[in-house]
Amino acid sequence: MSAAIRPTLAPFSWALALHVAIAGLLLVGLVLRREELPLELEALPIEAVLFDQAVLQAAASLRLEEERSVEREAALRHEEQARVARVEAEEQRALEEQRRAAEQAAAELRRKTEAEAKLKAVQEARQKAERAERESELRARLAEEEERTSAAFQSLKAQYVRALQSHVERRWFKPPGTPVGAACVAFVTQIPGGEVVAVRFGSCGGGEAFRQSVENAIRNASPLPPPPQPSLFEREVRLVFKSES
Repeated sequence: MSAAIRPTLAPFSWALALHVAIAGLLLVGLVLRREELPLELEALPIEAVLFDQAVLQAAASLRLEEERSVEREAALRHEEQARVARVEAEEQRALEEQRRAAEQAAAELRRKTEAEAKLKAVQEARQKAERAERESELRARLAEEEERTSAAFQSLKAQYVRALQSHVERRWFKPPGTPVGAACVAFVTQIPGGEVVAVRFGSCGGGEAFRQSVENAIRNASPLPPPPQPSLFEREVRLVFKSES
């Protein structure tokens, strides 16, 4: 800015120097003319005084203009410095806002990443627990199935069914006139504890009275005796009733 102001002051400096030079030449000319003029013309005090005052006023005017120019230059320089300071302050504020925005974005990204990592860990732990539970259940079912298919288990199950059959037959009263050799297959639904909740029939000969007598015997036999071990429990048990005499 100061470089831009100096060229504007140069003409004033030159003008001042030029006026001073002109004033000096005029003074020299007056002196020379005073020496050449007759004595009667030497005494020109009024004109000399007027000329000196004009020169002094011109010099003062030039000095005042130069002072004003210096003041204007200082004001312009101060204004430019203030403008530069404002621009720098605005740039600093913009940089600060960018820095805060970047920090907030980074913090948000960290929180999101941590939340996703925690959620992923929870999901993986849940999936692992579910897999372990399924594997445990599968092993238990396989072990139960192996036990159920074993000869010993089948023998115990047959004994349990015979015990149920005997328990019901002790309460069965065959109706008179039942044909010899009549048979009825009943499917008994029980709940843990042996309570009978439903009876349905498969093939059943011997007439309606024969079928009804079997159902009455099953209902009267509730609750059924428990199995010798829990794994032998069956929700639905097949019982066969025959009229042999």
